Parts: sequence; structure tokens; C-alpha cells
Amino acid sequence: MVAFRGFCAALLLAASSIPVAGLTVYRLGGEGLPPPPEVDSGQADLVQFSWAELDPDLQGVSESLTIASDAISPLFFPADVNIAPTVKDRGGYLQTQGFQAWVETDDIILIKDGDPATAYYEEKGSNQVNVGDDLRFGKVLLFDLGGLFAVDRIRFFTRAGNEANYIELFHIWTNTLTNEEAGISSVDLCTAGRTDNCLGFINRAHRDIYNRKNMYFNALLEVKENTRSTVEVELTGEYIRRVVLFVPSQLTRDWEIAEFEIFAPGYVPNASYLSNILDLGKEVSLGELRWSGTKDAEAAVNIRSRSGSDVDPNIYWRHTFRGDEQVSYDARGNPLTLRAYGRLEISERGKITRDAANWDFWSKTYDFGDSVGTRWSATKPRSFVQFELDFQSNIAAGSRMNYVEFTASPPAVTTLVGEIDPYQVETAQVTHFTYAIRPTIGVDDPGFDHLEISAQGGRLVSIDGVRIGGQEVAFERVEEGAERLVVGVPRLNVDRTEEVMEVIFSAEIFRYGAIFAGRVFDSETPQEIWQPVQPGDATALRDGNTLSVQALALGTRVLGALDLAGGVFTPNGDGVNDGLDIAYDLLKLVAPAPVVVEVRDLAGGLVREVYNGLDAAGRHRRQWDGLDERGQQVAPGVYICRVEVETEEGRRQRVGVVAVAY
Repeated sequence: MVAFRGFCAALLLAASSIPVAGLTVYRLGGEGLPPPPEVDSGQADLVQFSWAELDPDLQGVSESLTIASDAISPLFFPADVNIAPTVKDRGGYLQTQGFQAWVETDDIILIKDGDPATAYYEEKGSNQVNVGDDLRFGKVLLFDLGGLFAVDRIRFFTRAGNEANYIELFHIWTNTLTNEEAGISSVDLCTAGRTDNCLGFINRAHRDIYNRKNMYFNALLEVKENTRSTVEVELTGEYIRRVVLFVPSQLTRDWEIAEFEIFAPGYVPNASYLSNILDLGKEVSLGELRWSGTKDAEAAVNIRSRSGSDVDPNIYWRHTFRGDEQVSYDARGNPLTLRAYGRLEISERGKITRDAANWDFWSKTYDFGDSVGTRWSATKPRSFVQFELDFQSNIAAGSRMNYVEFTASPPAVTTLVGEIDPYQVETAQVTHFTYAIRPTIGVDDPGFDHLEISAQGGRLVSIDGVRIGGQEVAFERVEEGAERLVVGVPRLNVDRTEEVMEVIFSAEIFRYGAIFAGRVFDSETPQEIWQPVQPGDATALRDGNTLSVQALALGTRVLGALDLAGGVFTPNGDGVNDGLDIAYDLLKLVAPAPVVVEVRDLAGGLVREVYNGLDAAGRHRRQWDGLDERGQQVAPGVYICRVEVETEEGRRQRVGVVAVAY
């Protein structure tokens, strides 16, 4: 197993003397485990949430999980454990056909009560109806296991001393999906929707399940002359959800089942956990997210998060029955909540839509290996969060999550909106941009004195100036890189609330919607979480109201300029001009694409594959050290450098000439 601990050393304070104004670690799960390092050193408070305290009214729900105070993990069953008694705990059931519906009766549950001294018992001739030669009536016992399980064995038997009450004739059928889940219907499978024989029904009971339960069962086994009081049936171990035992009406003998046992060793293939909407108690800036857990190589854990400003990420609608009208309030004019929506008549329930005004989208799935710290995707300070964890396993490979936790602190300012201008430019051309932010700063807000700008789908070139309230001010170039710049500015506090700060910088973009995200922070409290800039109308003098920059025209060009830094180098080991810098621009890509960078001789033969991997839109740099594929120094001469990118529209390439001299 590969283990990950959610301790982020980068968040440890350099000295305990640095003041702590409100750093908090929120942890879901992991009760009884050691506290986060910030909490252990007294530099942060801890707010603990429990895995087990799921509340459907707060949208908390789980499936096929073992939930303990310190961890959650997919269900696992040893080979000798019967899973039938626990089907109800997992949302499954044991039912039989009633007069008008499928029901759970007191007598049938005796076959899964774990007591071999009790039994479901039928006298000869029970459940018999004269339907000619078609055996329609008998006893149907339907198990829904509450999830997918790799069932490899079924066993049922009579009570001790009642061995003569064995079942002589029986069928076993299995099912994995409902017809709706499988996307099938009788219309798909039968001419004009006929279900008389085209689906291969064994008898009317088989057809009755199809019609009344909307499920087609695989006819796994039919036994006509059993004489054993204990019956064992081996299955293939394929994942199934439902099992049916059908016993046709037996005219000449009594029969019974003391216990019906189902064995499915290993992990369930899929499990999930959707946390409650977690109330953080106040609006906070969200810092790094981290987790602790273990995962086998063939298992997967997918983690996502979202954050919002109220207790529900959804908007609920009600049919008024005035045409197609739907409204988001009840008959008294009160906004519909999840609970109120659930109390409506089914015919009254309308659509459920996402509350985009108050909640962010779900994040992308986090990489499990990033457990030591990954940044939240929240667009602004939030007061509610929610987590979604999906587990994929096979029989022998599983996983375990101890906890998910994140840091947070009060925001630097009450609100912070920003926009970039111009918001439409040509691609791969250095442009001067103005990044305008307008903070609303309250009396108790600490304010800020630094701004970070990061580029996604673009390249930052330089910081050119800063203005506050329209006046140029002195600034400090703290960091100036291609993907990130940090600028120090005079402090903005309550005295400068609503003043617009503008940072002028040079950059270029490589895709249609390059994003220039911003965050502010206070250098006097470096442990506090940096507050994101929210896209909005920062100044009436600019029109974008956005932090993304669109390309004026992309055309069909995917591979932009190829820069070989002069094309001549001398790899003789003297430390001067020993490598060839290869730079290329990828445009228009919305997802990483395969890229190959290689050097060939003039006859077309491969000399060296410099790079083979996935690249996103942007400028990329590789280096050739003058060695061939065998690690030998190449001879002096002229070579061809080729860059190729493969997209859905085909392959595109750029070539350039390289000279090697000694």
C-alpha cells in the first residue's frame, strides 16, 4: 500500500512568535488521530467534523462504506461472512410478491435472521393457481444486496431435524441493473413491445419481475430433482446486485428454508461519501486542502469539493399548474428548502437547479497523491463547504480515508472584485494589461499590502507599474515569473476602502480564455490565507468585468512559434552554450495534448527524442544536450529539430535548423 499523510510543511510557521489572528483548521473525520501541526503547536484552532454524523437534511449520504470515527473505507467482506443479514443496513431488502405489490413479510425475513432454528415454511400446494402448463405461481424471494457484490457462493438449508423439507425444484436468477439503469426496454428488445417470449422468460414469475420491478434477471440455474437439505451454488464472482430464489408451487411435499446465505468476498467495486453541508460558522478565506489515507495501487479515490455562501447549493421549484410555470417558493411565499420540497406532492415537485449565485461548481477531481496540500478552487471567501469522495476498488484492492482537512482564516477585506483590461487580444503577442481591483475594507478588516497574479493559458512577462486611486505609487517586485508574479504595494486598509488599485503588467495568451487569477495578502500575518479576487466591476473606466482574456482570433493554428535560440550551440562541456534551448507555443488547446520534440539528421534518421509527453496551452521550453539516443555526443553539423502536437483535428508540426559546432 502507498500511504499519504496530510501534513503540509509549507504551512508551518517559521517562528512561533508570529501573531495568529484567526487561523483555523477544519477537519472531517480522523477523530482520535494526532491533531494538525499548526494546532499541536498552538498556532491554529481546530474545528472537528465527524464522518458518521451524516444528515440527509444537510445532503449527507453514503453508499457501500464502513464508517468509523477515524476513517471511512469501502465495504470488505471475508470469504466466510454471509452478507444476507445486513442487506437492509445498506439500503437493500428482501421481498416477495404480494397481491398488488412487492412486500417484506415477517415470515420471509426468517431466512436471513442468522438463526438456523427459525425458518420460512410452506405446506405442499401453497401459492398454487391453475394457469395451465405455465408455472407462474410459487414463491419468489428477491434479495437486493444494497450495492454491487462479487457473489461467488449461495447456500440455503433446512432446520436441523427437518431435513425432509428440502426444496426439490427451484430456480436462481441474478441481476445487476434495473432496465432504466441499463438503458433497455421491451420496445428495444421485442417487436412492438411484446414481452410474451422474445426476452426468453423462463415462466410467468420471471416475466412478472420484469413487468412489476422493471428488471430483467439472468436465469442462472434451474434444478428439477434436488434431494439435499443443504444446497450450495457456486457463482462466477461477477458483480451483481440482486438474487432471486424462485420455488414453484410443490404439490406433493412441504418445504422450508432456515437460512439463505450469500457470500461475496472482497471489496465492493464502488462506494461513495457525500458530506453534509458543513457550516464554518463565519465567512472565511479557504486555504490548502489536504488529506490522510491509504490506497492500493489498483484502487482509486476521487475527491472533489465545493463551497458556498448559504446552507443549500440548490434551488427548488414548485409547479403552480398554471401552464408550465414553476416558482421557487411555497404556497405561503416562503423560499423552498430541501425539506419543504420533500413534503410537496410528487405532482407539485418541479426541477432542482444549481444556486450559481451563491455556490461554486464542484472542483476538478484532486490527485490523491497531492494529499500534502492543494489549493481550494473557491472564487471568494465562503461560509459553507461540501466534500464528495468516490471509491473504486476490485476484489483485492481497496482504500481508506482517515480525514480531509483544510486551513482557513478571516478574509483580509470584506469584498474584493477585480477585472483585467484589455480582455480581448491577439494570441502569442506580448500585450500591456491593467489589472484593476477594488476592495471594500471594514473597520475590523486587516487589509493587505501584496497582490499575486497567476496565469493559466498565458505567460507573464513583467510588472510595469502600480496605481492606487489613479496615482502612481512605489512598488516592490517580490516575484516575477512566467506563471506567477507578486507585487508589494502601500498598505490598503479601511482608510482606502473602495479605492481602485491598478497593476500594469506585460503578458501574452495562448488560448481562447486565458485566466489571470489574483489573490491579496498581508505580509504582517503571512500564515493567514490569501484572499482571492472575485471577477466583477472594479472600475467604471473598464469594460471587461472579468479576469479572463479572450483571443480575438485563433483560426486553426495550434502550434505557434518555434524558437531555437539562434540555432547554434557548442556542447563541449565548457559550461558555455552547452545546450540548445527549444521553445514552442501551443495555442487553442482546452486540454493537454501529446507533444513530441525530436532531433533528426538531414537524411531523416532519428538522432534524439528530446521530449514525449502531454502539454497544455502555453509556452514550453525543452533542452537538447547534444547527445544522441545512445548517450553519445553527436558529430558537428546541421540537424533538424521537429516539434509535433497531436489534437482531435490532426497532427501539426514545426521544424527548424540546428547547427552543432565544437
